[in-house]
Amino acid sequence: MSKNYYYFATHTTNESIYKFLTTGALYKKMTQKEQELLKLLAQGYFKRDKSKNVLNYCSDFITNHHQDFEELNSNLGYSLKFFLKDYLGFHFKWQSSMRSFGKNDDFIADQITESELIEEMTNPTSSIKRLLDTANGDVKLVKPFLPFIMISLDTDTRDKEKMEFIHTGRFVFDFDKIGDEETTLKWMNKVWKGTKNVKPYMAFVSPSGNGFKLFCQVDTSNEDFINDFASEERGEMMVKHKIWYEGAWKELAENFPKIADNIDTATKDPQRLTLLPFIADKATHFKYAPKVFSEYSKIVEAEKEQRRIKKEQDIKKHEVEVKALMQKEGITSKREAYHLYQKNRANGFDLELEIDKFKKVITFIIDLSKEDTRVKNWLKKKFSSYEILNKQSWVLYGVFGSMGINELKKLIPLGSNKLDKNHGDYNWANKSDENYDEDKRKELTLASFYKLVFEIGKVKDYVLDNFAITSSQVSNFKLINKAYENYKYNLDLKEEGEKNADLSEFLKKINFHLDAKKNRLPLIKNLEETEPDIKLGPKEYLDKDVMKNLIKVKYADKRIFSLRSQCGTSCAVLEGDL
Repeated sequence: MSKNYYYFATHTTNESIYKFLTTGALYKKMTQKEQELLKLLAQGYFKRDKSKNVLNYCSDFITNHHQDFEELNSNLGYSLKFFLKDYLGFHFKWQSSMRSFGKNDDFIADQITESELIEEMTNPTSSIKRLLDTANGDVKLVKPFLPFIMISLDTDTRDKEKMEFIHTGRFVFDFDKIGDEETTLKWMNKVWKGTKNVKPYMAFVSPSGNGFKLFCQVDTSNEDFINDFASEERGEMMVKHKIWYEGAWKELAENFPKIADNIDTATKDPQRLTLLPFIADKATHFKYAPKVFSEYSKIVEAEKEQRRIKKEQDIKKHEVEVKALMQKEGITSKREAYHLYQKNRANGFDLELEIDKFKKVITFIIDLSKEDTRVKNWLKKKFSSYEILNKQSWVLYGVFGSMGINELKKLIPLGSNKLDKNHGDYNWANKSDENYDEDKRKELTLASFYKLVFEIGKVKDYVLDNFAITSSQVSNFKLINKAYENYKYNLDLKEEGEKNADLSEFLKKINFHLDAKKNRLPLIKNLEETEPDIKLGPKEYLDKDVMKNLIKVKYADKRIFSLRSQCGTSCAVLEGDL
């Protein structure tokens, strides 16, 4: 296991951060009047003339508020405009780790060892301690500028286009809002002892002082861990992480029920960064046992078993629908049928249409490759790639189950080791329900598949020509048709003297829906053919006198509507007989 961590910190390379924090500390001591003035400076910053740089904006602000700055200017040890610039940096958190290492920028983290990491947190001459001293010890001020580490992912960036999803075997549990320092330390010492399978290797009091962070590591040479995290596909890796995390969380919650609700479950996301504090008292606020490992296989097996039992209970609740779908689609697995049933219930997804579309597109591409060498070469390039197959199979199995994998295989060139079940490169096809989170699975779409195949222009044209109608539109048509069939059925029952067929509420709803559909097109047609009562020239509709005459004279007896403003706080009302 690597003992290295990626250190997301800008304060080590950018001295301006210390100026920002010094200004922030000074701001906290200012009078309310002075603070309001600086807030006004910040509020106008993005409304400024963009041709002016920051210092020019600050100079103009000083000129416009010269008298207000007299007292402040006399107390500063350096130029007022530079102070205002530093305040803006503090206010907007310029160069802070929190902002600089965002999900859409190209900042790269430094790699440090575990011993260097501990040194940074505990050494009174470290850069973290310097940050705190610059802010006069105010943790709230310094928090956005503190460094981070990525615990679970071996990646040096948060750019979602460049992130690597290689798991480190490390997990973090964040216990928030435990209480005062004494209470926090008491609970940290208790949880440090661990449970049967969860054994922490590092723990420390969080920067806020009222919580603590607990770090666990598993043996990355464990065969189950290696198999589970062999795929570096984002979605699959995140699910595997979540399975161990939730199993371990349940064990911690069972052993420490009084603080179970204080665990921040957001740390089940392996992409989450962890703030690093300065630890003044290493003896009491920090714990470290580098050779201690938590159990991996037992936790995962127990969590999977709980999920399996819950899944069987859910399937049983919809047994009738599941059996009907199995018979209709020729599916042999209840689980797959249940997932398709769930998918079909999702908004904007019509199962029958999507299956038909998907299979026909696959067939069209194959036929096209027989006629066009360029398409054949494109297929060989794209569908011989393990990375592409793994990514597409993750989505297609999540949507269609094994049918999606079987259809995808048709696009792989014959003789490829990606079709050889005895070859390691066949692992792209080894997908199972355990690789998915149920809630996320419902949200999966085929967008990535169609984005890929649309690189072939003729495929895109084929889809647009034959499947331009959306899945949600088909669902709506089916809904109307089904409602109409029910309406006719109930109406026939009523005509035959069925006393229990109360149609009043049903008829009210269906008539409203059908009338809306029925009236829409004729209404548009009528509006298009209606002759205008007046016609205005290109400038007249902007002429105040012309409009005033229309509203107050010509149409004074007509109803005039009012419009709510875009912000929703006021109305612009035209006079008239409202």
